[in-house]
Amino acid sequence: MTSEALFGYQLLKRPAYDLTGQYLGRVADVVVDTDATGRYRITEVVVSRPPWGRLLGYERDEVTGPWLLEVLVLARGLLRRGMRRLPWSAVRIGG
Repeated sequence: MTSEALFGYQLLKRPAYDLTGQYLGRVADVVVDTDATGRYRITEVVVSRPPWGRLLGYERDEVTGPWLLEVLVLARGLLRRGMRRLPWSAVRIGG
């Protein structure tokens, strides 16, 4: 998927494939950074397979949830299962 102006919301829930065409899952989130000119650029995508209910933000290393959620649901392991953070250049977004 190439476009002059691409917005992260346009990628959400779209199927993602690696460069060989292997299905990876659906785009759950995007990671952006600024380039040398100060423009935002997509640098990574977070790809996940269902169930989507685990996408509460607690799957990220930098986010910690309520201790009860962490303990009862074993959040770190369960929420991250099947989730991958991949460089934008390593994925192709399908229809």
